[in-house]
Amino acid sequence: MIEQLVTLGPAGTFSERAAQHFQQQLGDSVPIVFKSTLPDVLHSVNDTQLAVVPIENLIDGFVSPVVDHFAHHPLYIHAEYRLPIQYHLLANSQHPEQVWAQFVAAGQCHHALNTLSLPIVHTASNTASLNELVAADKPSAAVVPSHIPCPEQLHCIQRTIADSHKNQTRFVLLSAHAEPLLALQDSRWKSSVMLIDDNDHPGLLVDSLKAFAEQGINLTSIVSRPTGDGFGQYHFFIDFDGHEQDLSVQKALKKLAELNQISWLGSYPAFN
Repeated sequence: MIEQLVTLGPAGTFSERAAQHFQQQLGDSVPIVFKSTLPDVLHSVNDTQLAVVPIENLIDGFVSPVVDHFAHHPLYIHAEYRLPIQYHLLANSQHPEQVWAQFVAAGQCHHALNTLSLPIVHTASNTASLNELVAADKPSAAVVPSHIPCPEQLHCIQRTIADSHKNQTRFVLLSAHAEPLLALQDSRWKSSVMLIDDNDHPGLLVDSLKAFAEQGINLTSIVSRPTGDGFGQYHFFIDFDGHEQDLSVQKALKKLAELNQISWLGSYPAFN
């Protein structure tokens, strides 16, 4: 029985919005629980707890702690959700002297913040940025997710300040078991697998990729992550179109298993 849906806190984050999306699919009776770090969220996955984590951003790419975790801990992806990521600039004055911003938000709003030419004070979360602004005595501003309403004592001095208006973050629903969690039909499926570096030799990556190409399987992403054991040693995280029950996928995985140690992460409905 699922007892908790764990995600990165505090309340008001993009992670909470993604968790609310999956909460609706699982049943609103499953409570959302917040953890303060991504490793804490990932390590909380067990027989009764699921996790919702960001895995990829359209601007910043893959979220390294999540991908690295897959190399050492058997977890399964059950669904993905792509959440639009936009920010607005709230202030307590028309002439702010500093800007509060979470470090990821600051990076995704670099051009707008650079134009302001104001000192940036980094915070641990977007919610913390807003709280600092509300409590500030000096003229200040804060980069805040656009889904958070502007408090009455503040005003919005700039909307949609992200560098890309198309920015999105891809979130995934994780569990400790491969058994399906969601009853979804007529979906386009994708799958994920981790190639573990334990047999490095010339041509290994080429042969691994050929296992997909020979079956006509389209890769949607591939990212290398250092093993931490030595320079030039990498694991590979791969997303591809198809379901593990497809004959072509089964043939490709059989070939991959002959070449590499693999960590299977599951097949799940692709976001449309």
